[in-house]
Amino acid sequence: MAQKFNTEFNYRYQVIGCTPWEKIKTLKGFLEGRIRAAALEKAGKLKFEAKLAKLKHLQNSGKGLEHEILELKAEIIEGESYRETLKEGYELNHAEIKMLKKLLKELYVLAEPTRIEGYTDEQMFEANAANEFTVDIGRDIQAEMIANGRPSPSKLRNAMSNPHTWNALKQIGLIPKQTKILEGNVNPQLKIELKGVEDIIAPIEDKHPKP
Repeated sequence: MAQKFNTEFNYRYQVIGCTPWEKIKTLKGFLEGRIRAAALEKAGKLKFEAKLAKLKHLQNSGKGLEHEILELKAEIIEGESYRETLKEGYELNHAEIKMLKKLLKELYVLAEPTRIEGYTDEQMFEANAANEFTVDIGRDIQAEMIANGRPSPSKLRNAMSNPHTWNALKQIGLIPKQTKILEGNVNPQLKIELKGVEDIIAPIEDKHPKP
């Protein structure tokens, strides 16, 4: 039985992407794969027609060896046995392409007003990386606190990876505001010690200069 690669529900709610730009990135990848699959439909038809033409040539020329003709007939019978399933699969694939384009159109309505002037989609994916990571890790920590009453050490350690995420989690109350990240000396020749540092976040204009 032919099936879609993914359902609309999965594309809309389950694929990677907590923010519109990240979900666009994910869905564009899926769309590329579905378009490539659609191209195989024509290639498959041509290969089947080639086998039919080859069989006709072997039979009519009188030069075809019996085992070659029998083997080719078997391949054709095998191919015909699942032609209807393939046809249904390609029809579902075309419907899936249409669905993906619809979902991407919806996401661009949300994302386009936030596009930095002159930025391509790929540049926007990069510009959105910290935002996506923050929402993703924030939801992980929220889920852990709902389930266990406290976040896991591994998630907190991930959150410490950049000041944007760390500061956002403190602002929302998932991490105590007075908490500071420990840092060592840049120079390894100095005394080995740790100190708590203040969160330093680059202004938007510094993070995303105009191209």
